[in-house]
Amino acid sequence: MNVFAYYNYRKYLQDYYEYRKSMQRYFSYRTFAKKAGYTSSGFYLDVVKGRKALTPQMVPKFITALGLSEKEGRYFSLMVDFTHADNPESKQKIFDEMSALLPCSVRKLNKQQQEYYSKWYYVVARETLAILNINEKNIADLALFLNPRISLPQAKQAIKLLSELKIIEKDENGYFRPAQQTIASGREITPLFVHGFQKQMIDMSKDALDNYSTERRNISCTTMSVSAEGLQRIIHKIDLFRKEIVDIVRSDEGESMVCELNIQFFPLTKEKEGVEK
Repeated sequence: MNVFAYYNYRKYLQDYYEYRKSMQRYFSYRTFAKKAGYTSSGFYLDVVKGRKALTPQMVPKFITALGLSEKEGRYFSLMVDFTHADNPESKQKIFDEMSALLPCSVRKLNKQQQEYYSKWYYVVARETLAILNINEKNIADLALFLNPRISLPQAKQAIKLLSELKIIEKDENGYFRPAQQTIASGREITPLFVHGFQKQMIDMSKDALDNYSTERRNISCTTMSVSAEGLQRIIHKIDLFRKEIVDIVRSDEGESMVCELNIQFFPLTKEKEGVEK
């Protein structure tokens, strides 16, 4: 299990347990608890599920039980802090410390990934290359096609970054096309990168209310009261809906534009205590 392949310690612990269980049939939460020096056999699962959090006192015990080296243990400790950090500034500071412990090649990829999500038009440019015939001579066409349009230097920088990330490539005619490789490159992408991109897209959806007719966009609001169970059912339905949309996109042909789908569903109040579930 490569601890450096994770940003969320709960996900790492979940995969670690499943890996150990697959390798050693008799491995259990109780076995791990005994090795870590605590008594509750259910604590591990509570941590994975987010019902409890690792305290600073528990982190060294988990590092020992996981069999991590000094460097791996330092990374795991930072990962715990990163998962618990409650503001972007703290997350960025901790993430920079985590990145310093990564191999140089992975560190460079992380930096490029962060840059990829830093500007909305990098992501949109990649999708646009599936529609337009763009090469080094007509990059200005890419800049003018986006709405809102971007500058020629911005379009050139987008092509440069996408090429370095190897998520675009030239076809047999010399045009840039999206490559099959994904930006994730097999690693979990930290929400630290994606959240900034999502905020940019949500801001752009505000402008879409004024810039596009109802025939070209679908933006609506529904405020509702739900139970905790109802909330989870709605989230599950949204996940299924997104998958259906992805299936439509994968089977689509003759693409002529790039669109953005934002689905926003979130609490507007605290949760009332003492309600039967």
